[in-house]
Amino acid sequence: MYLFNEKGQDTLFRLHGTPEWQSIGTAASSGCIRLINQDVIDLYSRVRPGHQTKVIVIQ
Repeated sequence: MYLFNEKGQDTLFRLHGTPEWQSIGTAASSGCIRLINQDVIDLYSRVRPGHQTKVIVIQ
């Protein structure tokens, strides 16, 4: 999922799934926030495209 700011501009951050569980929480790629595939599927089913949703990333 692509993340945009309040002005509709691309933040260059992405939420996506990975089958490589060991890569979650690492600096594997710039701008990508990796989640377990099942979590991304669940998250995608909960969001409504075009509506604002706050995303908080804890490092």
